[in-house]
Amino acid sequence: MTVDELMARTGLSRPSFYEYFNDRYDLAMKLVEKMLAEMFPMSDRWFSGKGDPGEDLAHGFEGLIAVYREHRHLMRALADAAIQDRRVASAYELFLDRMTQSTARRIRAEVRAGRTAPLDPDEVSRALILMSERYLNDKLERDANIDSSVLLGTLVTIWMRVLYGTRPTGA
Repeated sequence: MTVDELMARTGLSRPSFYEYFNDRYDLAMKLVEKMLAEMFPMSDRWFSGKGDPGEDLAHGFEGLIAVYREHRHLMRALADAAIQDRRVASAYELFLDRMTQSTARRIRAEVRAGRTAPLDPDEVSRALILMSERYLNDKLERDANIDSSVLLGTLVTIWMRVLYGTRPTGA
């Protein structure tokens, strides 16, 4: 999307854009920083690894689902723009890398503690993050009113089965 196309959607002039941003990449970086600032506090319980894995995952995903629901168009636009624009891709990759690295740390701790079978924390976390990101983008794009419990149940079940070979408590 060009700056002209973006500004046409807002009803503001092109010069207005440049009052706040240097270019599209600057906008993308600010959006990624905003998303990370909203998502990380909600996911910290999972990342910290101090509680029951199923409950920690559910708590973290509840927050992530709420952010994705609220910003679904933005999240989808970032994902789509990352395919076409190398600099936006770098910004979006920052978001995915931060989520992946934090998840890999939790998985490493779970493997060390013997709560999950040995696996490659970096690869498994990357696969789970990408699957979750794509799933939330797809489902919320198709139906913005989808019941959050459907999204939550699906993601927690997949993560629990991959990491622990079990279903989440109460599922």
